[in-house]
Amino acid sequence: MKFPNIFLIVAVALAPAIYSSEPYTIETIPFPEGVPPEVGAIGFTPSGDLAVALRRSDLIVATPTQDPTKFEWRLFASGLHNACGMNIVSDDEIIVSQMAELTRLVDTDKDGSADLYESLASPWGMSGNYHETNHLVPDGKGGYFVAIGTASHNGPVFYNVKGDYSKVGRRGRNFAAATWKGWVLHIDQEGETTPWASGFRMHNGILLDSKGNLWSGDNQGDWKAATPFYHVEQGNFYGHVSSLVWDPDWDSAIDPLDLPLEKINAMKTPPAIQLPHAEMNRSASEPVEIPEGDVFGPYGGQILLPDNNGERLTRLMLEEVDGIYQGACAQFWEGNGLRLGNNRIVFSPDKTTLYVGQTSRGWGQIAEGLQRISFSGNDPFDVKTMTLTKTGFRLEFTDMLPEDAASSEHFKFTRHRYEDTGNYGGDKLDESEIGTTEVRLVDDRTIEIDLEKLEDSGWVYEMKMDGFSSAKGQGLRTGLFYYTVNRLKP
Repeated sequence: MKFPNIFLIVAVALAPAIYSSEPYTIETIPFPEGVPPEVGAIGFTPSGDLAVALRRSDLIVATPTQDPTKFEWRLFASGLHNACGMNIVSDDEIIVSQMAELTRLVDTDKDGSADLYESLASPWGMSGNYHETNHLVPDGKGGYFVAIGTASHNGPVFYNVKGDYSKVGRRGRNFAAATWKGWVLHIDQEGETTPWASGFRMHNGILLDSKGNLWSGDNQGDWKAATPFYHVEQGNFYGHVSSLVWDPDWDSAIDPLDLPLEKINAMKTPPAIQLPHAEMNRSASEPVEIPEGDVFGPYGGQILLPDNNGERLTRLMLEEVDGIYQGACAQFWEGNGLRLGNNRIVFSPDKTTLYVGQTSRGWGQIAEGLQRISFSGNDPFDVKTMTLTKTGFRLEFTDMLPEDAASSEHFKFTRHRYEDTGNYGGDKLDESEIGTTEVRLVDDRTIEIDLEKLEDSGWVYEMKMDGFSSAKGQGLRTGLFYYTVNRLKP
């Protein structure tokens, strides 16, 4: 089933310009007129078609074309309730996470449209609040991890809820009145549910990386002073107290909102990376691992984290120090044609192009639809990795450095920390400048910087760079970095 051709003609007429940010190019892919362009999930089929779940009901599919205005969209499924997660099993079978359930969509008669809609699992509750979206990622064993978002005080709830109801859980700015809100659940291939981890506010996207690590962002807000990025492990609590009412071991006589802050801090697992709200990421959405090698530039193996409330994609550089993950963040893309509402991202089958699905959901300027970012094959001059040393940081660049790069004049450091509370967001605390004691060139692409003061326990170190280009004269692509120090090098 195809949309009428008149829709395709109008979409071509409205197609915007192509933007370039060397060595990448961004293009906008229009949907047919009349199709609500609010993207909840995207993915590729084994045959290379792009599937897009729209929050307003439909799941549409098209074969990508070189001309972004020539996609011929066809309807695969309809009647979905805010589908925000997707796993494509085959050309004929797609699993989606709707507001109320995991749903299996199957095209049994091979006519291009799903005719079987099967509920696979529905263990979580639902109050009807707009904020209660869900995201999924396959566990690699036939099951799924599912992120269950909390509800927001900014939207109404139904008088009747799906699942159990908690009067205590209904309190707070973001709340967990219905079952398993604020949790990551594991659902195995038999449909059995295991509560995996708690303490999330709006973990709008989770990732199981190539090494088997489970990752999740969250949205800055109550109990999240900045935008956190978590290494998610079974049994851990990640700070948002409303979710605790659904912990089987929780004392139901205790209101989590009445807990002393010191006790909450002692219970919770800190984020691997804290992303400053204004400078880096306001509302983290679906993370994706950059393909290994250089097919999408020099950042293979790192993670991209879209900002649902900003015109940016953040690059994360993670490392394990003394058994704990931590690392740096920097902007991969900011502005320059990229819209707001960056909600879902996926790489093309050949790994050279990143597709970005967008929906702003009423937060700020309307920004809905689909864009793609393609790599030209020419690497930028940039910091490839920022890692911790015993006395400071090591910077590995993507190209050869000039002889004068190892100068303290090119680097400025400050540091700050955050404190999560029930208030919305949080300021940078105890912010101060940190001097450098030595800057040295290790080899033609690596600089080490020693600092006057280096401490752990969640201090965030800001590094600003300017004043030099590569040995070939290419300007530096990124000049602002933040590294979260959870542990020092032993």
